[in-house]
Amino acid sequence: MRAHLTTHAILDTIPLRIGAVLSDRKVFLENLVYDETGTDQQNRRELTDKRYHVIANLVTLYPVRKDLGRWRLVIKDSQDTQKLPPVFTVLPAESDIRTEANLTKALSDARQSDDPRITPEFIRDVLHPLYKSGQLRNQQDLSDLLNKGEVEGLVSALEEANEDRKVLLARISELEAKEAVQDQEMSKVNYENQVIDVTDGAILEDAKVVTIDRQRGPTQYTQIELSNGLKLLKKWDIPKTLAKATALKGKYVRTTVWNKVGSKPTDRDYWKPTVWFEDIYEIKDVAPEESR
Repeated sequence: MRAHLTTHAILDTIPLRIGAVLSDRKVFLENLVYDETGTDQQNRRELTDKRYHVIANLVTLYPVRKDLGRWRLVIKDSQDTQKLPPVFTVLPAESDIRTEANLTKALSDARQSDDPRITPEFIRDVLHPLYKSGQLRNQQDLSDLLNKGEVEGLVSALEEANEDRKVLLARISELEAKEAVQDQEMSKVNYENQVIDVTDGAILEDAKVVTIDRQRGPTQYTQIELSNGLKLLKKWDIPKTLAKATALKGKYVRTTVWNKVGSKPTDRDYWKPTVWFEDIYEIKDVAPEESR
């Protein structure tokens, strides 16, 4: 089953429980089993929202396929066929569900407050080891740890690496923007066994047709030049692609490529996002400083 991680799942629960900071929301849920007991223990709001519990292997696809283990996942069915069902949180398969849920709810609240320490890296590097060792078991433990001098000492080594709150919010927006592009790509073709790679944004500076000498002879491509220095190629649909790219000159855009699940950059049929592009999307809600 394919699904996507909510902001709470990707920024709070996965760094805390798995000790990982992911860069893509798209995941697979494998060997999935519906959990009636966990579902019935939900509060009224969760039940009204038609959320339910499953036990499944959580598999991430980017940058490489990786099984993150077997977990309790809170999900709901998507009412929109073009959107994947959301994963709201990741919990241990066998645990006190309410205590675990309250812990990550408190962590999420702290992240959304004015505490600049609460970043995914801080959760992974500082709180995850304490969680694994049993020193961080519940909401009260979290409150105590965040107020103890020993955690300040642990944090001091991470201060330069941790991002401030403004950068963290920008990362959330970046994840959501890339997800929006992935959703548009998914609506066009069959997503099964494919991973969509969405590039960082840049200004499209030029678009033209180029001819490159290949082993089988000269081959024409649409080439776009971006403000980040990349020159990307596409072989197919040259008239249509060139017309779209020309119309987007001077605009802030992202590009996409598709690759098979599990493929690696060293594979012969791997489409490198620094060399190729499948499609181009204008990003209209970019902040002014980003588009300079």
